[in-house]
Formats: sequence, structure tokens, C-alpha cells
Amino acid sequence: MPDGMNQPIKAVETVLTNPWDNVYWFARALVNSDQYGGPGTNSNLMSSVSAAIREGLKITETEQEAKAVDILNETICAIILKRHPNISTKAYQLSSAFCEYIRERLQTRRDIEVFALTCERVMIPINKALETIPSDDRQFAEAISTGLLTAKREEGLKTVINTWDDLGVKGCLTAERAAVVDAFGALRQYLHDFSDTDIDIVLSAFAQEFERRISQKRKGRAGRSLESVTSFILRHFGIEAQEVPTHVTTSLELDRMVWCKDGRAIGISCKRTFRERWKQAFTSNMQLLEEHNIKALWHAITFDRDLSDNKIEEIGKHRGIIYLPDDSACYLSARLKPNLKNFVRPLTLFIRDLKQEIGATLA
Repeated sequence: MPDGMNQPIKAVETVLTNPWDNVYWFARALVNSDQYGGPGTNSNLMSSVSAAIREGLKITETEQEAKAVDILNETICAIILKRHPNISTKAYQLSSAFCEYIRERLQTRRDIEVFALTCERVMIPINKALETIPSDDRQFAEAISTGLLTAKREEGLKTVINTWDDLGVKGCLTAERAAVVDAFGALRQYLHDFSDTDIDIVLSAFAQEFERRISQKRKGRAGRSLESVTSFILRHFGIEAQEVPTHVTTSLELDRMVWCKDGRAIGISCKRTFRERWKQAFTSNMQLLEEHNIKALWHAITFDRDLSDNKIEEIGKHRGIIYLPDDSACYLSARLKPNLKNFVRPLTLFIRDLKQEIGATLA
């Protein structure tokens, strides 16, 4: 067998026998809230633990290793348990379980050095970096969209509607990248005296844990619904709107309702395209419109390739008006057809038309 054939196996063996591989496992345990209470998410605690270990390693230099390890283990656990004076609480029990986990794994001075590095150079930087990463996508989407609408006004509507969701996601991912690069670089610089193998193991553990925790925050962002582009657009142009009742939203997929000077409402939505269930929504809820005094449904749509003449006519017959990009082939065609022209409007007139309906002053 050629020499290179067994290199992957050797690499695995190196990781498994290298004490620095515990950086990853310690990090996982430190943020495990279910089993151990997640002490690693508390940067002040991590700082106290790592400082105590550094000092304890100096003080116990002359002690036999087993004795020194016992002293350091007790020191670590004392700091962790001190936060929970009431031993009957669940928090104390979780911290106590973490101490048992640590005692089983901190068997040598090197193990304790690894744990200290994990607390100080992995957990604290990750905690701080996560604080700089937004918890929702809104600020990025709003910042760029505000610039677009301020500069281009109604002509910027198409771009904002098309890119709203992507803007927030990309902005947060950019912030994530910046945080990872900064923290990763700082750790690599700290490790400059380590062997290449040890550096690889520590850095890969750091990157793996960082990505895992970032992905959790990413899921949290996804769970918090981004404010609809409709709400943002209306607010930007100074148009007062109200939330749509839940059962109306479910049926008609509207984003906001705007009350007009005649005392009736217009249901508004801004989307790239109609959803597949558009026909069910439009043809089965006329009674719902009457109940909520909704005289029309206005839809700003930027993707026109799934709009047929039949669909436009059906929507129009059920109080719908479709606002399309001014250069949309569908709009340019429909506006010339007697049976469709009253159901389509250019997107650049969306705000102007709405302001006329509510009696607002036109800018």
C-alpha cells in the first residue's frame, strides 16, 4: 500500500489522541443548556474561570500533578456553583452536572490548559461576536430600501419589492462573515507558538462551534418574521396603514389595510408574484370583503410571467387591481385590451393612486 493511503487514518488518530481536540467537546458542553445550564454563554463567568485557572496553574507548579489537578478542579467548580447559592434549584443541579462532566475530563495539567483556552479564547470571542450579529434581518433591508426609495421614489418600488427578503438575509450573512473572520484571525494569532497540528485542531474546533451557534441564531432570525415590504413602503411614503385581521390575512393573503376618504378600505399587498392559491382566495371571499368594508384589493406584483389574460380578468372581477412594472410586457399588453385595462396600473403610480384614495397631499 502506498504511504499516502493511510494518511487519513493517521490524521483521525492524531485528533482522537490530541488533548487539544477537547476544545471542541468542552465548547459543546459549555453551551449545552439542557444538560449543563449553558455556563459558556456567560462571558463574565468564562473570564473568571480562565483567570482562576491561569493563577492556579502558577500556584500549584510545585505540587504533584494529581494534587494540582484536584485543586484546580475544585477551584473551577467553586466558581461555577457560586452563582447558585440555593442547591435545590434546577440551575444549581445543572451546574453541578457540568462540574461532574469537567471532573471526569480534567485529568492532567494540559487538560486544564485546554479548558482555560476554550473558556478564554473560544467561548468569550464567540459570545462577543454573536452580540454584533443582528437578531433580525430588518435593519439591513430597511437601510438599503430607504436609500433606494429616497433616491428613486416610486421608480424604486420594483427593486425594493424584488430584493426585500434577500437584502436582509445577505446583510446578516455579511455581518456573520465579518465576525467570524475577526475572531478567527485573533485566535490564530494567539496560537502562533503552537504546532501546526495543534493549531489545525483548535482552529477547526473554533470554526465548527462558531458556525453551529451562528446557525442557531440564523434559525431564530427566520422564526421572527421580517416586516412585510408592504408595511415598509407605506410607512416610507407617509401612508397610515393598519394590520389586517388574522382570518382575513389567511384567506386573502393581504399585508395591510388602508382606509380611504370615503370610509372604506383598500387591502394592500406587495409581492414578487401571486401565490398558487390565488383563485381560491379571490373567488371565494367576496362576503369577507363586504364584512370588513374592503372596496378593493391592490396588488403590486413585479413578476408578470405567470399572469394570463384570464387571470387578470378574474382578479379584476373580484375587486382586484394589479400594479405592474411600467415596462412589464403583461402591463403594456393588458392596458390596451378593453376587458383588462381597468384592472392593471403602472407600478410608478401605486403610491400616487393610493394617496388620492386617502385624500393625502400629493408630493
